[in-house]
Amino acid sequence: MDQTLRFQEILRKLTMIDEGFIEGETRIALSLAGTSALDSKTAALLRIGVAVAAGSSAACLHWSTTRALAAGATEDEIADVLLAIAPVAGLGRVVAAAPEVATALGYDIQAALEESDGQ
Repeated sequence: MDQTLRFQEILRKLTMIDEGFIEGETRIALSLAGTSALDSKTAALLRIGVAVAAGSSAACLHWSTTRALAAGATEDEIADVLLAIAPVAGLGRVVAAAPEVATALGYDIQAALEESDGQ
Protein backbone atom coordinates (compact mmCIF):
# COMPACT_ATOMS: atom_id res chain seq x y z
CA MET A 1 0.00 0.00 0.00
CA ASP A 2 1.43 3.38 -0.87
CA GLN A 3 2.19 5.84 1.94
CA THR A 4 -0.65 8.24 1.12
CA LEU A 5 -3.25 5.54 1.23
CA ARG A 6 -1.73 4.04 4.39
CA PHE A 7 -1.93 7.24 6.43
CA GLN A 8 -5.47 7.83 5.18
CA GLU A 9 -6.53 4.34 6.23
CA ILE A 10 -4.94 4.72 9.64
CA LEU A 11 -6.63 8.07 10.27
CA ARG A 12 -9.99 6.80 9.04
CA LYS A 13 -9.85 3.72 11.28
CA LEU A 14 -8.77 5.74 14.29
CA THR A 15 -11.53 8.30 13.69
CA MET A 16 -14.21 5.63 13.56
CA ILE A 17 -12.63 3.70 16.47
CA ASP A 18 -12.19 0.49 14.50
CA GLU A 19 -11.70 -1.77 17.50
CA GLY A 20 -10.06 -4.63 15.63
CA PHE A 21 -7.59 -2.31 13.92
CA ILE A 22 -6.73 -0.41 17.11
CA GLU A 23 -6.26 -3.58 19.14
CA GLY A 24 -4.14 -5.15 16.43
CA GLU A 25 -1.94 -2.15 15.70
CA THR A 26 -1.52 -0.60 19.15
CA ARG A 27 -2.01 -3.61 21.42
CA ILE A 28 -4.53 -1.53 23.37
CA ALA A 29 -7.29 -3.84 24.54
CA LEU A 30 -10.64 -2.14 24.00
CA SER A 31 -12.68 -5.20 24.86
CA LEU A 32 -14.23 -5.39 28.31
CA ALA A 33 -13.58 -9.13 28.42
CA GLY A 34 -11.15 -10.14 31.10
CA THR A 35 -11.87 -7.24 33.43
CA SER A 36 -11.14 -8.87 36.75
CA ALA A 37 -13.61 -8.17 39.52
CA LEU A 38 -15.81 -5.74 37.62
CA ASP A 39 -18.81 -6.75 35.58
CA SER A 40 -18.88 -5.41 32.03
CA LYS A 41 -21.55 -2.77 32.75
CA THR A 42 -19.59 -1.30 35.65
CA ALA A 43 -16.39 -1.28 33.61
CA ALA A 44 -18.19 0.43 30.72
CA LEU A 45 -19.62 3.10 33.04
CA LEU A 46 -16.16 3.71 34.46
CA ARG A 47 -14.83 4.16 30.93
CA ILE A 48 -17.39 6.91 30.33
CA GLY A 49 -16.29 8.64 33.52
CA VAL A 50 -12.64 8.46 32.57
CA ALA A 51 -13.33 9.60 29.00
CA VAL A 52 -15.17 12.65 30.32
CA ALA A 53 -12.54 13.39 32.97
CA ALA A 54 -9.77 13.16 30.38
CA GLY A 55 -11.54 15.54 28.01
CA SER A 56 -11.86 12.91 25.29
CA SER A 57 -13.10 13.66 21.80
CA ALA A 58 -16.73 13.45 20.74
CA ALA A 59 -15.99 10.18 18.94
CA CYS A 60 -14.55 8.62 22.10
CA LEU A 61 -17.46 9.82 24.22
CA HIS A 62 -19.92 8.42 21.69
CA TRP A 63 -18.04 5.10 21.54
CA SER A 64 -17.86 4.82 25.34
CA THR A 65 -21.53 5.64 25.72
CA THR A 66 -22.70 3.14 23.12
CA ARG A 67 -20.45 0.47 24.65
CA ALA A 68 -22.03 1.12 28.06
CA LEU A 69 -25.52 0.81 26.58
CA ALA A 70 -24.50 -2.45 24.92
CA ALA A 71 -23.22 -3.70 28.28
CA GLY A 72 -26.65 -3.08 29.83
CA ALA A 73 -26.28 0.39 31.31
CA THR A 74 -29.35 2.60 31.30
CA GLU A 75 -29.53 6.23 30.24
CA ASP A 76 -30.11 7.19 33.89
CA GLU A 77 -26.97 5.32 35.00
CA ILE A 78 -24.92 7.07 32.33
CA ALA A 79 -26.27 10.48 33.38
CA ASP A 80 -25.53 9.61 37.02
CA VAL A 81 -21.90 8.91 36.08
CA LEU A 82 -21.63 12.52 34.88
CA LEU A 83 -23.05 13.79 38.17
CA ALA A 84 -20.83 11.49 40.22
CA ILE A 85 -17.58 12.58 38.59
CA ALA A 86 -18.31 16.32 38.47
CA PRO A 87 -16.73 17.08 41.89
CA VAL A 88 -13.52 15.29 40.92
CA ALA A 89 -13.28 15.82 37.14
CA GLY A 90 -14.56 19.36 37.28
CA LEU A 91 -17.84 20.82 36.16
CA GLY A 92 -16.27 22.21 32.98
CA ARG A 93 -15.34 18.74 31.72
CA VAL A 94 -18.78 17.36 32.52
CA VAL A 95 -20.62 20.27 30.92
CA ALA A 96 -18.45 20.02 27.81
CA ALA A 97 -19.12 16.28 27.51
CA ALA A 98 -22.85 16.35 28.27
CA PRO A 99 -24.01 17.30 24.73
CA GLU A 100 -21.88 14.55 23.18
CA VAL A 101 -23.17 11.95 25.62
CA ALA A 102 -26.71 13.17 24.97
CA THR A 103 -26.22 12.73 21.22
CA ALA A 104 -24.91 9.20 21.78
CA LEU A 105 -28.07 8.46 23.77
CA GLY A 106 -30.23 9.77 20.94
CA TYR A 107 -31.32 12.84 22.88
CA ASP A 108 -31.39 16.06 20.86
CA ILE A 109 -30.18 18.38 23.57
CA GLN A 110 -30.06 21.39 21.25
CA ALA A 111 -33.76 21.02 20.42
CA ALA A 112 -34.56 20.60 24.11
CA LEU A 113 -32.63 23.75 25.00
CA GLU A 114 -34.35 25.74 22.28
CA GLU A 115 -37.73 24.46 23.44
CA SER A 116 -37.00 25.46 27.05
CA ASP A 117 -35.90 28.94 25.89
CA GLY A 118 -39.37 29.45 24.43
CA GLN A 119 -41.11 28.70 27.71
